[in-house]
Amino acid sequence: MMYRMTNLARIAGLGALVAFAACDVDKRDLLGPTTPVGGEIFRSYVALGNSITAGFQSNGINDSTQRQSYALLLARQMGTRYAYASLSMPGCTPPIANTQTGALVGGASAAPCSLRANASVTDILNNVAVPGARVLDPASRSTVASNALTTFILGGKTQVEKALDANPTFATVWIGNNDVLVAGLSGILVPTPALGQNGIISTQAQFQASYDSLISQLTAGAPGLKGVLIGVAQVANLPSLSAGALIAASPAIQAGLTAVAGTPVTVLPNCVGSTALINVPQLLGAIRAKTHPALVSCGSAAPIAPAPVGDIFVLDPAEQATLAAVINGYNAYIKGKADAIGFAYYDPNVLFAAKRASGEIPPFPNFASATATFGPLISLDGVHPSGAAHILIANEIIGVINAKYGTTLRPVQ
Repeated sequence: MMYRMTNLARIAGLGALVAFAACDVDKRDLLGPTTPVGGEIFRSYVALGNSITAGFQSNGINDSTQRQSYALLLARQMGTRYAYASLSMPGCTPPIANTQTGALVGGASAAPCSLRANASVTDILNNVAVPGARVLDPASRSTVASNALTTFILGGKTQVEKALDANPTFATVWIGNNDVLVAGLSGILVPTPALGQNGIISTQAQFQASYDSLISQLTAGAPGLKGVLIGVAQVANLPSLSAGALIAASPAIQAGLTAVAGTPVTVLPNCVGSTALINVPQLLGAIRAKTHPALVSCGSAAPIAPAPVGDIFVLDPAEQATLAAVINGYNAYIKGKADAIGFAYYDPNVLFAAKRASGEIPPFPNFASATATFGPLISLDGVHPSGAAHILIANEIIGVINAKYGTTLRPVQ
C-alpha cells in the first residue's frame, strides 16, 4: 500500500550507489537442486507486489518488518529459497515506534534511509515487491510511482524481469491497492492538486491493461508457472476510517480527539447518525498543523467553514459506494485472470471484513495506546498489516494453494 514518499524522494539520488553487478554464477546453483519439502511446484517461489508484500509496516520498512512478510512465511512452509533486499536498521524510512510521541525505530527524529544490508546483495531475489508500486509498475522500469526503493530493490529492472531471473515455478501477485488508497484516505476521489491530492484512481480499462501486461510478461517468461493472484483490499476496512455516527455518539471519543489535537475539537450535528467515514489520524494531523479547523464534519460545513472541510478526509456514502465498486471491478478482473491462466485467487477482503466486524480491527483508534493504536492486526500507520496479520494472511493463502493444487503445505504456527 501507499505511504508518504517525501523522504524517499529526497534520497532518490542515492540509487546509483546500489546498482548491483550481476553475479557470474549459475542460477541453478543459487536456487539449489533439492526438491522443496512442499513439492516440486515450489522449487522457485517469487512474490510480486507493493508495500504489504515487501514487509512495510508502521510507515517504514527494515529487515525486522521484512522478515514478517506473508511472502517469507509462505516460502518457509514451502521449504524453498527466499532472498530479499534486506534494508539495514533503522530502515528506509524507519517505522513509527510510538504514535503518541512520533518517535521512530532507532530513535531517529528525521527519516533517513538506510541502504541494503551487504549480506542481502544477490543477483536473484525471491521477493521483488516495491513499496508504493501501482498496477502499472511491475511491468515498467520507471513510472510516476517509482521511488528510491524501486532502485534499491530492483537495481534498474522491472519486478517481472527481476522475478524471472529466479526461473520461478510458483508466484504470488498482490498489486492494485495503491491505485485507490490515496483517494480513499484523502476522501477526494477526483485529483485536486490544489489540495495536495494527486492520487489517481485507475479506470477499469487502465487497470486491466496494466495487469494483463504484467501477467502476460510473467507467464511468457516462465512457462508452466503456477501461483496465486490476490485481490485489492477495500479501503473502508481500515481502522484509520471511523464512522461519523460513532464519533458523534461518544463523549469519550470526542474528549480523545481534543486531547490528541491539543485544542478543543467540535463535532458538527451532521455527524449524528451519519455513515460517512472519517480519516481520524490524518484529520487530527491537519488540525494540529492548523491546516484544518478544529472540527469534524460529515458533510458540507457551510456556513461554519468553507470547502473542502467536510469533504477532505471524509468518505461520504456515495464515495464509499464508488470506491467499493471500483475495487470490486478490479477484483472481478483479477479473479477472471486467475481462472484463465490456471492460478488460484485469494480475496483478502473476507478476512479484513470479518476482523473489522469482530473488533480486532477496531472501529476507532485507541489513542491511549502508543504501540497498539490500531489494534493487534494493523501496524502504527493505521494502514499496513502487522506481523500478526501477516500470519493470518499466509495461512489463508496456504489454504487456497492446497485447495487449488492438491499440495499439503502446513499452516504457520
